[in-house]
Amino acid sequence: MTRSVGLIDTTLRDGQQSHWATRMTTAMMLPILPLMDEAGFDSIETMATVHFDVCVRYLHENPFERMRLIKERLHRTPTRILGMTHYLAISRVLPDDVVELFNRVCAETTDEFWITASLNDPRTAEIPIRQVKALGKRVDGGIQFTVSPVHTDEFFTSVVRELVGFGVDGIVIKDAGGLLTPERAATLVPAVVAAAAGLPVMCHSHCVTGLGPAANLEAVERGVETIWTAAHPLANGNSLPSSDSMARHLAWRGYDTRVDPAALAQISDYVVRLAERYDKPLGKPAEYDPAYYDHQLPGGMATNFRSQLATLGLEDRMGEVLEELPRLRAELGYPNMQTPYSQFLATQALLNVLHGRYEVVPDEVRNLALGYWGRTAGPIDPNVLDRVSQGRTPIDGRPGEFLPPAVERVRAELGRGASDVDVLLAILWMPAVLDGLRAAGPMPTDDPFRFSPLVDVVRQAAADPKIRSLSLVAG
Repeated sequence: MTRSVGLIDTTLRDGQQSHWATRMTTAMMLPILPLMDEAGFDSIETMATVHFDVCVRYLHENPFERMRLIKERLHRTPTRILGMTHYLAISRVLPDDVVELFNRVCAETTDEFWITASLNDPRTAEIPIRQVKALGKRVDGGIQFTVSPVHTDEFFTSVVRELVGFGVDGIVIKDAGGLLTPERAATLVPAVVAAAAGLPVMCHSHCVTGLGPAANLEAVERGVETIWTAAHPLANGNSLPSSDSMARHLAWRGYDTRVDPAALAQISDYVVRLAERYDKPLGKPAEYDPAYYDHQLPGGMATNFRSQLATLGLEDRMGEVLEELPRLRAELGYPNMQTPYSQFLATQALLNVLHGRYEVVPDEVRNLALGYWGRTAGPIDPNVLDRVSQGRTPIDGRPGEFLPPAVERVRAELGRGASDVDVLLAILWMPAVLDGLRAAGPMPTDDPFRFSPLVDVVRQAAADPKIRSLSLVAG
């Protein structure tokens, strides 16, 4: 019997985040949604916490309104987001009541959540996982894959077992760094499948090293049931494997992905035209770089970091920063090099290079060493802890336990009539940022390709109940 493998589409989430710096507007997304709805994806991923921040701070769009507009246009395919654990983007650790309110509001327009254990500390994921389950939504728990002496298969399976105990509906191997190799997948996936105790296991592996497609194929062979992909123009490089190529490769191996190749081609065509109109880059396969496994600085961040150093006249110090990162990471307990920890460590590495080791320490790095972002997989070097702690004692508990509630206090400050969204906006962003959002007025939703034949086809197909598959009209 043919085994099915599901594809979760992340074009609107991780695809545009990886290649367009999360600058795809809601108006760019809306026209293609009817076609995506018919393409056969297991779900369509729309947001992560960083998208909320970019929507408000840079696009001047209300992210909760974006989610509502997307949900209105998807009638067959579930929507999925990366829910909040205990922080939004890279700002700060948030109280439990803020996390609960955020996920509850998102649940109004979201069918499926996945929540990763920050720093692979399961305690950071327990409250949001249990809360989303209580809301009646699907919630998958994620491990954050990385490479270090302490991140063994046994380590990851211990995290998985705790997530299973929280009542998750599935387990995600989240490889944001693109570090998973086929060889490691061959040992890690069977171990995770066993620890998941019958729950489905999924793989979210990027293409930063160029190995993403191969790692995903090996993961499927070893028991993964679902993988993340993106439309070809926003796939590869720092993004995920492309939907059309993975569907084709899996079909060659005898798997059924349930997606419509014609619809995938039309989605890609739309994104290409979108890129042409707005002068956006397209994804391309990454060149393999073995040095990446040492410093693990994410590709997009490395590019931006190098550009910032050039602006300061410090581009020649980039090599020193990359050499400092592995040593620094070991001293700080091997945090995974993903947002926000990659930003913390890169900043500290630069400060170490410019001013001497740990002569200047940002509060974020100090709080990381003190446990306020969660428990690191490895121990903090005691000499480093002594230098950065300023005499403070590390906490031995879940970060949210040490923060006072904020929701009711802010609700009282805003006064009668304040909605849950009003409260969240006030807590998560500074007044100056919200002034920019309000000054922008109603969020634009105009079709960017108002006269596009493709969009006309999509509209006709979506409106005609006699057309059962858009592949019939997509040619």
